[in-house]
Amino acid sequence: MCGRFELNISKEQLIKTFVISDPQMPMYEPNFNIPPGTDIPIIYQIGDHRRLTAAHWGLIPSWAKDRSIASHTFNARSETVAEKPSFRTAYKRRRCMIPATGYYEWKNLEIEGKPAGKKPFWIGRKDHQPFAMAGLFENWTDTQSGEKIESCTIITRDAYPEINHIHNRMPVILPSEYYQLWLKGAIDDFPMVDEEDLAFYPISKAVGSPSNNYEFKPLAE
Repeated sequence: MCGRFELNISKEQLIKTFVISDPQMPMYEPNFNIPPGTDIPIIYQIGDHRRLTAAHWGLIPSWAKDRSIASHTFNARSETVAEKPSFRTAYKRRRCMIPATGYYEWKNLEIEGKPAGKKPFWIGRKDHQPFAMAGLFENWTDTQSGEKIESCTIITRDAYPEINHIHNRMPVILPSEYYQLWLKGAIDDFPMVDEEDLAFYPISKAVGSPSNNYEFKPLAE
């Protein structure tokens, strides 16, 4: 899964890195500890223009009776995303990218075969440059209040062997040469950056609280 990530670059760098021509997110700020259920930056395509906007992290299908489903739809499995009712329409029509500079995952620890807590890790590019996670977005309207909500999900896949010891799932991290194809729905597979481009290291357990919003430095193994 991918249940927490960071995006610690300026809006100007975000626009330049992802060639955004229509930034619709005036309140953007870097964030080191982003949990599901919050509004996050997403990038999607309208004609020849890439738009940057905010969306609720937890996809709400257009047919949902209320927004409570979002607590279970912040990730979509790549293996089933094309068939699952919650995601299949967005997969066909509303693809997006979620920019990040790293994501966090927790490793289950054992001592003598017994559970011994969890250890958090930062995972991202070796050069610490931003990357794009494959995502989907939806538009939902509350039939009672009329409120309109744009929401999104991050697509996951089996983790690379080098990362699998931390967690068996990871986000689909798109190579830059596939950004346009993904956003236009021109591919049905899930291209990934090379495993050799990724790095990981343990960090403080303070990352477990979203209120701790600062850079988490590497810790010794």
